[in-house]
Amino acid sequence: MNSYAKYIETVIEQEPENKLLEASALYQRSFDTVPEMTYYKTLERMSKQGSLVHLTKGLYYRPKKSRFGAIPISEKEIVGHYTSGGQGIVIGYRLYNQKGLTTQISKRVEVLSSAVSEQKKNINNVCVTNSGIALTQETIPVIETMEILQNYKSIEDISKSALAAYMREFARGYSDTAAVFVLKNRKYKKSTIAFLERFLNYFGVENTLHQFLSALSSYAIPEMEEFYEPARA
Repeated sequence: MNSYAKYIETVIEQEPENKLLEASALYQRSFDTVPEMTYYKTLERMSKQGSLVHLTKGLYYRPKKSRFGAIPISEKEIVGHYTSGGQGIVIGYRLYNQKGLTTQISKRVEVLSSAVSEQKKNINNVCVTNSGIALTQETIPVIETMEILQNYKSIEDISKSALAAYMREFARGYSDTAAVFVLKNRKYKKSTIAFLERFLNYFGVENTLHQFLSALSSYAIPEMEEFYEPARA
């Protein structure tokens, strides 16, 4: 074994077990003086030996060992890699379930993250999509709400009363600045934006969402009577 390979192994063996290792980021951080071909050949050899596990393109981890053998990296550990430190949020059915909108849940976990370099990456049952913008205390509620409204018609067993309560709470803390920022930097259907606008207008919340809509278009979105009883005179 050459000195480069030995050095690579020594550094990698100091990494925590069952923690995702992004090969390109690790190379730039710790091995930029090592020939790139040597680095990737060493990762390949370590994977064959079992001291590393190659999950998918560019992703590895050091397996945790027990007396019964290697313990595979968990879904929770994969999701945590992309969501910790405010880098990402869970969307899809895990979000809908967490918000109490449906009792349904999916084996597939969808994550939006600023910590993924590609547009989309699939790791076992976890699908990570690049968020495209910083996820902050202001932008997260807007993104979550847009994801819910965009998929409203396809969410199985959705509780309209739960959605009504969720939207009432969202409207109370609505930030038009945050919403406009999200809509300028992430793509959502115009009908989804119109759906949000209808909720906000129903609650008398000032907003400038009309800038994203056409006054000449009619959007196929639910009426508020589906969610709230009409006000009595």
